Amino acid sequence: MSLTNFRFADPWVLALLPAVLMLALLYQWRRAGRPRDGVVLSTLAPLAELRPNWRLRLRPMLVPLRLLAMSLVVVALARPQTVEANANIASEGIDIVIALDISGSMDEPGLDAATKLEAAKKALKQFLDKRRDDRVGFVVFKSEERVMSPLTLDYKALGQQVDQADKQNRQLSDGTGVGVGLASAVNVLRNSQAKSRVVILATDGENNQHKIEPEQAGKIAETLKIRVYTIGIPTANARAESTLNEKQMRAIAEGTGGSYTRATNEQGLTDTYNGIATLEKSRVERERFTRYNELAPWALAASFGLIALEALLVSTVFRRAP
Repeated sequence: MSLTNFRFADPWVLALLPAVLMLALLYQWRRAGRPRDGVVLSTLAPLAELRPNWRLRLRPMLVPLRLLAMSLVVVALARPQTVEANANIASEGIDIVIALDISGSMDEPGLDAATKLEAAKKALKQFLDKRRDDRVGFVVFKSEERVMSPLTLDYKALGQQVDQADKQNRQLSDGTGVGVGLASAVNVLRNSQAKSRVVILATDGENNQHKIEPEQAGKIAETLKIRVYTIGIPTANARAESTLNEKQMRAIAEGTGGSYTRATNEQGLTDTYNGIATLEKSRVERERFTRYNELAPWALAASFGLIALEALLVSTVFRRAP
């Protein structure tokens, strides 16, 4: 919502308006007292029956016309403006890249589901169902990363890529390349012009591929002003040792202005995705601006128009005979 107000940038200039009025009145007074050329008649009797025509009646209107033109010049010098202040910037959505771990450990039970991966895919599709104006990209990673989808508004097609995430990448050797996955997601956002650019990375393990370390990828995101939100997915099998490095995930996220969340069930993961999107929307909507629209050119144009009109009337309709 925008609030529009009117103001003068230099209101002190308006103090000249009384001076303009006084000068106009002084000019008219001196002009009225000045003797005029005319025709000498022996008697005015023949003119007694004559009545002033419409030209004579309307001629005094030239004075306020000139006065108005001069006043508009003063108003223009005072710089009238309309101000749109405290207005929310119109949001065209945010750009989000989801980076999802599809390593072998994601096939273990977790998130109150048969496998962590199936629950994560279902939560992600529920997240996509609620998107409207946000462009979303999708990256998966094992030992290597794959960009499954660039930024898109085609959520249906993206949902199909989510369904096929593990099936289409069986050829990738197993491992947990958090660093390469994060770096790839950041690269998808590199040329984005959105006011909010976000990576949401979900993993159940610790990085064990060292081509790009997670901290390095986090620094790249920080440099590009891309916020990273990390989600930890613990295993449900108490006998299986968790390798989830929550300290590292929290440090990466907080270094970019994001945060770390531990998801314990499918609904919690869905809520985390939606909560991040809502938070980023609110960040964009809280940005304010003040726009000043200068009206002085319009006042000057009106003034010049009135001066031109006066000159035209004086030389035509109200022209005096020599």
